[in-house]
Amino acid sequence: ALTLALYSGIILTTVLILFQEPLLQLILGTNLMSSTSAYASSFLIVRALAAPAVLCISASTGILRGYLDTTTPIYILVGANILNLALDYVLIVGPFHLGPMGAAIATTTAEWISAITFLLLLANGK
Repeated sequence: ALTLALYSGIILTTVLILFQEPLLQLILGTNLMSSTSAYASSFLIVRALAAPAVLCISASTGILRGYLDTTTPIYILVGANILNLALDYVLIVGPFHLGPMGAAIATTTAEWISAITFLLLLANGK
């Protein structure tokens, strides 16, 4: 399940990056201001990089549910959300002022740290 999740995430990342412009036009319409389009494009690219992590998290929580462990995923995901909130503050409001790109970086970082935590936990025999 984890291998399938990672490969599917890599494929999804590739598709999202390669077809970002038609996807954004489909979702947001063709009457976009250039600044809006630039924000959306950069946001999509950074968020697309998290696709393998998101699918890995989903598969990992399923595996742990199979072991009848529902508390470990909650702790990991609460920690990831706290990290995301802190990074959002630092990257959006704090000293960096990255705007939407900061939100994308914060969320992607928190998701990858969460995915790696799950993988390490499962690799160590959970």
